[in-house]
Amino acid sequence: MDIVSYRGPGAAGGVSSGLESGWKNQRQTNVSWWFVAEDALQYVTPTAEKGNFVTHIPEPIIKGHYAYCNEFLWPVMHDLPEYASYDCDKRRLYRKFNHTFAQYINFERAGKQRQFVQDYQLALLPRLLSGSGGRSSIFWHIPWPKNVKEEFIEAIAEVAQGLLAAQSVGFHTTEYANNFLSFVQKYLGQYTVNQTNMSVHNTNDAHKDAHASLELQMASGFESSAYVLRPYLQSVAAPANATKIIVQPLGIDVERWEQLSSTGKVDLERIGVAAGEKFVLSVDRADYTKSVIERMNIIDHVLANNEHLRGEVAFVQICGRSRAGLPVFDQYWQDCRALGKAVNERWHKNGWEPIRWVEQPLSAGELAALYPVATAMLVNPVRDGLNLTAKEFVACRHSTPGVLLLSPGAGVWHELGQHALAADPRDLKGTSESIVRALHMPPDEVHTRTLMMRHKIAKNPLSLWWKQFMHAATASHHAPTEVAAELEAKSA
Repeated sequence: MDIVSYRGPGAAGGVSSGLESGWKNQRQTNVSWWFVAEDALQYVTPTAEKGNFVTHIPEPIIKGHYAYCNEFLWPVMHDLPEYASYDCDKRRLYRKFNHTFAQYINFERAGKQRQFVQDYQLALLPRLLSGSGGRSSIFWHIPWPKNVKEEFIEAIAEVAQGLLAAQSVGFHTTEYANNFLSFVQKYLGQYTVNQTNMSVHNTNDAHKDAHASLELQMASGFESSAYVLRPYLQSVAAPANATKIIVQPLGIDVERWEQLSSTGKVDLERIGVAAGEKFVLSVDRADYTKSVIERMNIIDHVLANNEHLRGEVAFVQICGRSRAGLPVFDQYWQDCRALGKAVNERWHKNGWEPIRWVEQPLSAGELAALYPVATAMLVNPVRDGLNLTAKEFVACRHSTPGVLLLSPGAGVWHELGQHALAADPRDLKGTSESIVRALHMPPDEVHTRTLMMRHKIAKNPLSLWWKQFMHAATASHHAPTEVAAELEAKSA
């Protein structure tokens, strides 16, 4: 099964690193990973050292797509519409970006391979691929919103229709899946939702849907050559008229992280931590969904109300700027750094500062060596698709237990929340109390909580997540019984 994503294998981030091992371990040899690098569409095979150039993507399309994803889709999907900025020209460029993928994949791979599409950057792709009779699955790595503002409904409906051309659509949590189904039921009258077997049926005429994909292609204004249009013209076979909705949170390679925690190395001096110093760790980027500003206020509140912690506990922020060049994110980064500096100025003493900020990202090996020496880890997004760093932290605590402070707004809360301490970024007093509790938790309780969380992540490894979607790519729209049986066995 081919992978299609914004970034390719080996790129930083949960999507690429999480998919790479499953993709390489397929029994098939004729598989490709399609992605964008150096302003070009490329693909790579499991045995190749570098990508194969397919076509150049003009810079305005790259930039317009990037802006539409991050200035509009990102905040809307995270239920933060106050940050959203809609621009019809950027939407048109988002379409063109998706069309570029579709046209070349359709020509090169039509009828040869199924596609496993990743995330919101390529949401229109399943519909465009279906125009040539191609079949795809897609995994949605971020939340689907509880509510969509009226002025954004039409644009989000286009995204939903793109997803519903896939054979299966995956979500991290039941909540995200139910939010999606509610949106479809409320706003997309041509679809019927079956809550019992988690599927969506298209009541439109099949051939009309196939032609609609071609019309969407032409509506973008993208001038296509006969070479890349041929698959569209050869076939108007429509996709199957039902889409299976799958809930399967992304797992991690637990064994790999355990090994890295034993072999990895980190320069604590670079982190700003003295050997043996107690610290609370956070690993994310300066993004308003991550609640970094709220975290700074929480740290300030902890120190203001717990004099005995001043000079005794540090707060390590592995946190670089996000989406540089986009005004909202640039401003958020500046506000985060200013607030962090203010907290340090307020509470520093004798050369000690509470917040140790590291702007440069750490490698997997460095993180794996840092996780086991943290007293606790604070993961407190207001809204997050999953947050794999929480699972990485747990995986690396196989020898030395540690406390996880976790926001109910993180998707991973549905797996680990029962054994973590609640850290809601909008609850200043409650989260501050959770941090203090974590720092004073009895060793027996720390051990028990860590053990239970490790049991949870072991039941849903990356391999099982991958197998679920490999099975969905070849199965009918009935329940994937083999994978369901394996899931049931692991939960026993």
